[in-house]
Order: sequence, then structure tokens, then C-alpha cells
Amino acid sequence: MKKYRFRLEPVLRVRNVQEDLARAALIQANHRVVNADAVLAARVSRYSSMAMASGMRSTNEFLSNRFVHEMAAKSVRDAEAARRQAEQDAAERRHAWSQAAKEVSVLERLDERRRAEHALEAARQADAEVDDIVVGRFARNQAEHDRNGA
Repeated sequence: MKKYRFRLEPVLRVRNVQEDLARAALIQANHRVVNADAVLAARVSRYSSMAMASGMRSTNEFLSNRFVHEMAAKSVRDAEAARRQAEQDAAERRHAWSQAAKEVSVLERLDERRRAEHALEAARQADAEVDDIVVGRFARNQAEHDRNGA
């Protein structure tokens, strides 16, 4: 009997590569989420540490101070938006990796099933060969016994 060979082995190799690429993309997306968290934390910390000047000051000082605070607040909002985008991207990458892993899993289960069928067929064929040998030997022994005994 021929050695077992999975017909879809090239497809399985391609699917494994696709899964590896999807996993790498997910890892990168998760790193972007971590980086976005760090940026957000730094901007929130900077914004919360800013003190509003109190007391009498000129209009220019007031407007300048207000502008700085508004820009700091805007940077916090931008960092929050970047983090949300990074999380959404990571969720999409996680879904893509999950799909790729399912495709690989399906092919691997098919390979296992085909391999088991092949092993079963090989065992049946081996049993049939043994049966043929035994029957042939019995027939030869019987014929020899008939010639010697008769």
C-alpha cells in the first residue's frame, strides 16, 4: 500500500502561513494598544498636573494659559481616540486570527481523519494478505497431505 499523503497538504501549509501572519498582526495591534495606553496616561497626567493660574493677570496671560490648557485637553481627547482606534484594530486582528486558526483546525482534523482511514485500510489490506497466505498454505498442506496419505 502506498504511503499516506494528505492531498491538501499545500493548502494546509498556506493556511498555516496565513495564521502565522494573522497572529503577528494581532501581536502588533496589541502592542499599539499598549503604546496608546501609555500615551494616554502620560497626557492625562500632564493635563491633570496643570494648574490654572488664579488672581489678577493680563488678558494675554489669561488667553495664553487658556490656550495651553485647551491644547492639553485636546491632546487627551486625541489620545483617547487613538486608543479606541487601536482597540478596534486589535479586535479586528483578533477576529482575523481566529478565522485563520479555524481554517487550519478544519484542515488538520480532515488530515487526521484521512490518516486514520488510511491506517485502517492498510490494516485491512495487511489482514487480507495474511488471510491469503494462510489459506494458500493450508491448501498446499492439504494437497500435500492428500498426495502422501492417498
